[in-house]
Amino acid sequence: MRATRGFLSCFPFILALVWLPAMPVNAAQVPASSVEFPVWSRSWDGTLGSRQVKIMLNRIADGLSGSYCYQPCKAQTRSQLVLTGRMRGEGAELTERDSGHGADTTGIWHIESLQDGITGTWTSPNGKRTLPLALRQIHTQDDLTARFPYEIRLLADSLPGEEDDDCNTPPLVSAIRLYKDGTLFQTLETESEGTCSIFTPALVDANFDGWPDLSLALFLPAGPNIPQQTWLYDATTGRFADAPASLQAISSAEFDPVHRTVYSYWRASCCEHGVSTYRWKGSEVEEVETRSSYFLPLLDGATRRLCYIAPSYGDGFIEFASRVEQTADGRLRLRQIDPKTCDIDDGALLERMYIDIWKPDPRGQKPTLLRTEEIAWKPTQTPAGQRYCPEVPFFDSGHVRRMVFSENPGLCREEGSPQE
Repeated sequence: MRATRGFLSCFPFILALVWLPAMPVNAAQVPASSVEFPVWSRSWDGTLGSRQVKIMLNRIADGLSGSYCYQPCKAQTRSQLVLTGRMRGEGAELTERDSGHGADTTGIWHIESLQDGITGTWTSPNGKRTLPLALRQIHTQDDLTARFPYEIRLLADSLPGEEDDDCNTPPLVSAIRLYKDGTLFQTLETESEGTCSIFTPALVDANFDGWPDLSLALFLPAGPNIPQQTWLYDATTGRFADAPASLQAISSAEFDPVHRTVYSYWRASCCEHGVSTYRWKGSEVEEVETRSSYFLPLLDGATRRLCYIAPSYGDGFIEFASRVEQTADGRLRLRQIDPKTCDIDDGALLERMYIDIWKPDPRGQKPTLLRTEEIAWKPTQTPAGQRYCPEVPFFDSGHVRRMVFSENPGLCREEGSPQE
């Protein structure tokens, strides 16, 4: 298997922080050029009128955004009903829109309180119909927010703009401030700046000890590999400390507590994507495996095509969900590959072109790589004279067919490969 080490890809950062009421801030604690504002994310379920609903809201300063769905929520409708608005004292006012049917307002939420669940009313756009709201905050047994006793505020050089503002440079965040019982408990220095909106901290269990750690994206580079800063929680002191450099170096890290695996999707170029996995060894994180994308040649009738095959992570291991498999009788078959969706091969691309052949696991575990069919370089007579031209393996109706590319001498070499 050819694995090209890349850096790590972009993934959205979701704040999963417990909400506590806003509190006055001592002006002496904040530099004159800085402002401080709360951020949180919270979920509720309950009733809108007689219907069961689930709602998720994010707060940045006094701005609110989120969505809701009617239970049982489906993947395609989970974020279709969009909510935006502002805090109003201890409550809020939200505008509801159905993103699947244009941008027209479909309702107004008048929330009286967010402290002990959600109470208030939903009103139709014409004001003729109202329904009561009665929702409670969602906590699960393994919810990290239940073990996080702090209010989070960000220290920045300015307040975030309104939700509908143009995409301007967002504030530069210089610190995360943790408050407990109305008192500043700890300050975590950072330097984070998003693009159109600020990055907000995420609660994660980065070292799989069951306690909530903090992670914050720092900036958005030209590629989607976002660096982030992570702090680990010490349950003895209740304070956070910098994670080791081996973890900080992993951009867009994600955490699988079931398999105790750190993993990351990354992009090395426009046409190379990959996944890397890591595990904790003592107080450091060590790389376990890296897999990158490749191009699978196949014949669609008489048409030569190239299929872009990228790895994914799931159930504790990296796999290629789209792949060539070998059956028990020795035949080859395509899994999750539609030849018609693959690009026509113009013969110009040879890098990372091969066929991996896999044996599926009947229990749904990690498949076994049986062999790799790679390009070979064959002595061939071309219009430019004797050359070594690429012999490319193609998947062709259940078997591998090799074809020598001799029509374009520019693809050939004057000498064979080092293996010849």
